[in-house]
Amino acid sequence: MNGYFFTASVTRSVFHGADNLGPGRAGCHNLIVCADNADEARKRFEVWLCAQPEGESRVQTQINRVVAAPFIDQLLTEKELVPMDWPQIAGTAQSDLESIPADAFEQGYWVDVNAVVGPSFSLESLREDLPEDIGSGLNWAEDKQFFFLLSVLSPPPPEPEDELEEDAPADAQPETADEPGMELVEPEADFPELVEKEVAVLIRARNSAVAAWLWRKYAADTKLAGNQIRIDPWCGVVGLEAKEGQT
Repeated sequence: MNGYFFTASVTRSVFHGADNLGPGRAGCHNLIVCADNADEARKRFEVWLCAQPEGESRVQTQINRVVAAPFIDQLLTEKELVPMDWPQIAGTAQSDLESIPADAFEQGYWVDVNAVVGPSFSLESLREDLPEDIGSGLNWAEDKQFFFLLSVLSPPPPEPEDELEEDAPADAQPETADEPGMELVEPEADFPELVEKEVAVLIRARNSAVAAWLWRKYAADTKLAGNQIRIDPWCGVVGLEAKEGQT
């Protein structure tokens, strides 16, 4: 069973009556999907996105854009690499949600790990190298561990050259969404989560700075070593029930 990290921007509109559709509301959603291949995983993700909420008004969901990345097949921890066992991981994550105070899960997700996590020799030197105002706000207790979803980002595309098209009439006007066949496109700048990703990594660590440090250490000799990264909290997983039904 493979794991995939999906992010999607959607627009949801609530029906008021049989066919009266209210104004759309944009949102962005993350989910881990387990499946045998990427196509199957995407289908499960889209089914999850479009599921009707129980006990609420009927909703129309428009999927605007989907970004996906496969997980590496090992869980990174502070002590060792562990083969990925998604059912066990899901159970541990649920146990965390039930036993750890809600505010603890926010520790570290505000840290710009690309800016503050350098090539420290050890965890202790990492802590010493962090700015005081950042390091003091992180959990450093070894017995309190969290799951971190680390995305290795794709390099940004090259900047387009500012050249005018010679064949374009001087009085030509850009097409608008009011013209036939055009649709309004949601500004992606509102959802930085939609950045393209090369691969996703699940890490178990005491804070996000440690998670980033572990990845940099793991990837040091790979072609992904210099890529920017992004860290998100655990977001839930689907697809495990399908696997259980086959056994």
